Amino acid sequence: MLAAILTCGLTVTAMSACSSDDDKTDGQPQKEILYVVKISDDVLKVANVEVNYVDQTGAKKKESMTSTMWTKNYKLSNAASLNQGIWAKITPKTNIQEGTYLLKVISGVGCKTTSADGKISMGTSNSNPDEPATAAKTAEEIAAWCAKSPTSGLLVDASGSCKQQQVDFGGNSIWDYLIYPWCVYDCYAQGIEPEDCDC
Repeated sequence: MLAAILTCGLTVTAMSACSSDDDKTDGQPQKEILYVVKISDDVLKVANVEVNYVDQTGAKKKESMTSTMWTKNYKLSNAASLNQGIWAKITPKTNIQEGTYLLKVISGVGCKTTSADGKISMGTSNSNPDEPATAAKTAEEIAAWCAKSPTSGLLVDASGSCKQQQVDFGGNSIWDYLIYPWCVYDCYAQGIEPEDCDC
């Protein structure tokens, strides 16, 4: 579902159909980035969510989530390669009342490139949207869930080609973004460590 949001979100912002190759450019590839974070209703009852992301200049930015969905999109005009990444930093609140809280967060980054001849390609990096919500009852269980907040990242090169990339925001687990991409499982099957996996 998150991949669909990323893919169609990029397409809608460009005012074109998902399968369209009619968009023409001025001879340079047109690159667009979309970030998405979606959380379950209970998350903001027990935690603060700070979205850390990389903007179109390569600067790291932060915004607080106040609803269950956060998105941001922009065009890239850089000629050099640029890391794009997102981390939903989740911090438990104090004095949480005991109860049953269903906690889930999914986050991702999508890249859409329209080539000079109008061909569209897309790439995404996201946490596992199929992972079930965690039922947490105590402050300790909530804190343990918060500590696993996901990171996603892409390296977008000058041509607009995208590949999985770690982004260090200082505090995030740099391999969280590799939860979902299947190429990592292929690496493990071949005995290749994640650090040496060319995804």
